[in-house]
Amino acid sequence: MAPAAASDSSNRAVCVMDALGHLGTSLAERLLPKGYTVHAALQKHGESRLGGISFDKKKLKVFNLDPFDYRSILDALKGRSGLFYSFEPPQDQPNYDEHMTEVGVRAAHNVLEACARTETIDKVVFTSSATAVLWRNDRKSTTLDLDLDLDERHWTDVNFCQSFKLWHALSKTLAEKTASALAMDRSLNMVSMSVGSLMAPRKLPILLCHFSGNYVLDILRL
Repeated sequence: MAPAAASDSSNRAVCVMDALGHLGTSLAERLLPKGYTVHAALQKHGESRLGGISFDKKKLKVFNLDPFDYRSILDALKGRSGLFYSFEPPQDQPNYDEHMTEVGVRAAHNVLEACARTETIDKVVFTSSATAVLWRNDRKSTTLDLDLDLDERHWTDVNFCQSFKLWHALSKTLAEKTASALAMDRSLNMVSMSVGSLMAPRKLPILLCHFSGNYVLDILRL
């Protein structure tokens, strides 16, 4: 998302979805001090971490989100010029399986379709995962080549994921492909970012997500 002029408040009106997760909370926490007004869309599970953020109460509005209900998505997007989107499974089902794979893909489709129906959304930042580009059957080594450039031409092999039941990678790959195709078809300005996978003890992901939140905003020059 390009930096907006300080006087153009409409370009500083964004939605963070799902703001219930560590990354979403971190993004909201960093956007608010920068002068953005934030609609924080929370899926109806778990406990919000936004209560611990110090901010101007007029700058943040919280919405309950159902990714299968267009009305709840459109309500959160109303009046916003940009969307930061990430998907996290419910806390009562934290592990990906075949069902959760389908849920993630359908949610991505519904959110991008809702963006296309609005008159104000012109930029979407879609948070994907490194697992959407890394898993391929033709890799000669299981060690990641740090000199290898991976971009929109590189995708995880869907058949490979299905064969080995790599549901998280499959979900992220299909969700990003679905969102990219829909964005292209509906002329949405979308950028997808793979900020890395969080694989650590319970408390460490919080610190990593703070880093990732800063990383996302730095890359976008916000």
